Amino acid sequence: MSVKRTKPANELGPREMGWECLYPVPDGGGRSYKRKKFRTRREAEDFDRKAHEAFENHNAVDRSKAEKVTVGQLHREHMDYLKKSGGRGNTGAAENSLESYEKIYRKTIEPRWGSAPLSTVTSAAVRDWVERGEFVSQGRKATGVKQFKRLIGYADGRYMNGNPVTPFLKDLPKSETADVERHALTMRQVLRLSACASPFYSDLFVFLALTGLRFGELAALRGRDVSGNMLNVRRTQRTVNNRISYANVTKGGERRSIPLTQVALDIAEARRRGRDDHLFTAPKGGDLSNQNVKNRGLGSAVAIASRAVERLQDALSVSEYRGDFHLYGTETEDAVKRFQRENGLPVTGAADPGTRKALGLDDHEHDYTLERGDSDFAEDFTLHSFRHTCVSLVVGAGANVKSAQRFAGHTKASTTLDIYSHLFDEDLEGVADTLGLLVEEARDTATREVER
Repeated sequence: MSVKRTKPANELGPREMGWECLYPVPDGGGRSYKRKKFRTRREAEDFDRKAHEAFENHNAVDRSKAEKVTVGQLHREHMDYLKKSGGRGNTGAAENSLESYEKIYRKTIEPRWGSAPLSTVTSAAVRDWVERGEFVSQGRKATGVKQFKRLIGYADGRYMNGNPVTPFLKDLPKSETADVERHALTMRQVLRLSACASPFYSDLFVFLALTGLRFGELAALRGRDVSGNMLNVRRTQRTVNNRISYANVTKGGERRSIPLTQVALDIAEARRRGRDDHLFTAPKGGDLSNQNVKNRGLGSAVAIASRAVERLQDALSVSEYRGDFHLYGTETEDAVKRFQRENGLPVTGAADPGTRKALGLDDHEHDYTLERGDSDFAEDFTLHSFRHTCVSLVVGAGANVKSAQRFAGHTKASTTLDIYSHLFDEDLEGVADTLGLLVEEARDTATREVER
């Protein structure tokens, strides 16, 4: 029974009701809850029992329905539903979202479940698929199971009772693209990556790291979106069937303004031509393409920049690590100084282009310098990883969660915390020290007051 007192009887006013019932009501294929107040406990319990019976009767689905409908048929029905009533505001999901859902289904769900009746989607069968199924990657596995959960959720209350996929979400591997710690770069790594990119893309990568924009938001920026030192993010680029279009809405559904550092502002001003012209275009003009930026710009730059310390250490016959990546530590610095001394170079301990050229490294053509504390980074760094980098940088600069949320463009601050919580609790010892100082200051003040 979901019945309880609203407050003690001796505290009730003459017209107040002392009992409350929390009861279920059908909500699509699931349930939601409502509250209702009553004067007596018996009235509340009677209503609660009848409400639960009504819900169970409404939610009961003829099991034979699940034997007649396959997962493939359900998918097509679900896609039709999303086209009409999905997305923000229930006005229909965006075409690029529908295309993404279709790809996930074709690659991860259909091979195992496409022709299977819904009656065979049992907890045991789902467990076998999750634990023993063949997936291209751990990230693809996580994406596929989550999508399958949404699909079967649509069937819950229509063709079957319950969703046997839900319990397995908690055991899913973490998506590699969501591994923030692995893909967030330091500012020195960003500048190294920029130096290894072609001139056309180098400032674009710095801009992404300083703004945290999604690629579609970057590609949709126009001259008028820069106002003073603020960037107004209000539209996005979409690609469906290799055709590019623009929508006056962001992924979060809300427009936002973010402050630009002087470096980011200089990049925007250098790119700005007309009020209605795109800030960032393809090398020969026209729409900026996600695929082209990845293949022609980012991929080659990451290949060089991500392994810079490793190449240097190989040339010097030293090896130092921090976790998974090569680290420019004291041993590397000593080896660089020794090489510089032996070859008549300025002894700085830093591997500038001149030192790397003398070592015979081809990467000396790129204008960056490695020094103590630098490290390599993940070779699978993506355009989306610039978002992780930006949030990491702004939190490191002292931003609170609401400011980080603004850069990330998340609808809720809780989303930002879910993804980046580790960034906000790294300095717990520092917090304790600060609290200690506040206690001492308060104690001293209180002592002085007493002495007066």
